[in-house]
Amino acid sequence: MSMTIYLIRHTTPDIDANTTLYGQTDLDVVDSFDKEVETIKETIEHVQFNSVYYSPLKRCKVLAETLKCDMKVSEPRLMEISYGDWEMKKFVDIKTELAQWSKEFDTVAAPNGESLELVEQRLISFWNEINNYKEGEKIALVAHGVVMRIFLAHFLEMPLKNIFRLQFNFGKVIKLSLNEAGRIHLHL
Repeated sequence: MSMTIYLIRHTTPDIDANTTLYGQTDLDVVDSFDKEVETIKETIEHVQFNSVYYSPLKRCKVLAETLKCDMKVSEPRLMEISYGDWEMKKFVDIKTELAQWSKEFDTVAAPNGESLELVEQRLISFWNEINNYKEGEKIALVAHGVVMRIFLAHFLEMPLKNIFRLQFNFGKVIKLSLNEAGRIHLHL
């Protein structure tokens, strides 16, 4: 047996994610939310979570509220990376800065924002706090793309510099099993 962790990415935010950097900006979800939730629920059909932890940003909170679980906890450490002064800027408007930052984004923060290392520190702090192995327990973490990638990098012992090689859509569910010895099995 094992403990199961479900990493669940929020549904589509109400912004053009291909043109705008939004990070911790508290965005609403698009009109297709209910349909996207149906698809997520097909993936986790019949799962009764022991606990659901979610980013307090609206796009995660509204999804977490739809999941079957008695204990739901808003967790600020699950918030998306902060892009600081670059929040809500168009990619084309900060093209030069992004090009430079992309060479060292794992260790260098956006102006008044966070580096991947800082995000990793808060996520690992959270994980160490909740990671009390319980046989058969099912935990959901409703979070953001960068957050999910950093968790996966941590579990897979992958360098942070490589996290954007992991690509997945809004509403993606990633199932991980953790055994008593601390080994992770990724269900693809």
